[in-house]
Amino acid sequence: MKRIAPLVLVLLVAAAPGARAGGPAQTEEDLKREAAIAEFTAKMKAANYPALFDQAAQEFNVPADILKGVAFAETRWEQLTWPPGETASPETGMPRPYGIMSLWDNAYFGHSLIEAAALIGKTPDELRRDPLQNIRGGAALLRQLYNANPKPEGTTEADIESWRYAIRQYCGIPEPDLNARHALDVYVFISQGYHQYGIEWNGRPVNLEPIREETRRIVAEEQAKREARLAANSNAAPASTPMLSASPAGVHLTPMPPPTNPPATYPAAPAAAAPTAEQRRPWRAMLAVLAVVAGSFVAKRVLARQRQT
Repeated sequence: MKRIAPLVLVLLVAAAPGARAGGPAQTEEDLKREAAIAEFTAKMKAANYPALFDQAAQEFNVPADILKGVAFAETRWEQLTWPPGETASPETGMPRPYGIMSLWDNAYFGHSLIEAAALIGKTPDELRRDPLQNIRGGAALLRQLYNANPKPEGTTEADIESWRYAIRQYCGIPEPDLNARHALDVYVFISQGYHQYGIEWNGRPVNLEPIREETRRIVAEEQAKREARLAANSNAAPASTPMLSASPAGVHLTPMPPPTNPPATYPAAPAAAAPTAEQRRPWRAMLAVLAVVAGSFVAKRVLARQRQT
């Protein structure tokens, strides 16, 4: 099925009379949306991703919830595929991630696709095409990063919270504050689980407060460093650098419609609570997601320019 550009999809949904007014009448676009949701839900159920996560978790000794949380934060459990030769988004210029585990092959986020393929003895193209091989590659890479990094203070391998440094490195985001926020989002998802659109995933207890506190500290440290660099370069009062969100916990949105064309891989995060009638209007969530994606792209461009000065 041909993917629709995020902006076009948002405009189509927002333009639907039923979506705007919340009225009972169903337009042709309403019916198309319902059909797309039904198709996506059926596809997710048929894919049976929980079984694939469990298989890879057992093979590489990675908690299944870590794999599920990383994949959910990155792709909403969708096996991302792109037209041949398309390595970046035509709309935003953002590099394309590959597969359900959002593996990368570019200069900015790194070459986790190549590394993961080598770890499991498969070709990068196999990981691009096959969800199981993509999950296996992601699991193997997470295990390697976990073994290579120290565990957070006060944790052991028995603690699911001990994987956060590996998650931060796995995502490929070079800025410490942004990858810390991303890891926190992963753990929030793990604590909540998800039950919509054919995605069935039970939450589990997570000790979030130490992760939140660590994230607050890293965000403050990185902000201070940026302000110092700006002050040194301009000899003027430091300006505040745009951030992805006002809270170290990241951006938490209302439940999203099926990610038939996911935007950038972070930091969109649906809430775990059952949606209200207002929250069920998919166009509102999609507009919010688009705003977050745009903000993320601008922030990363600003930070990249600062590192060059």
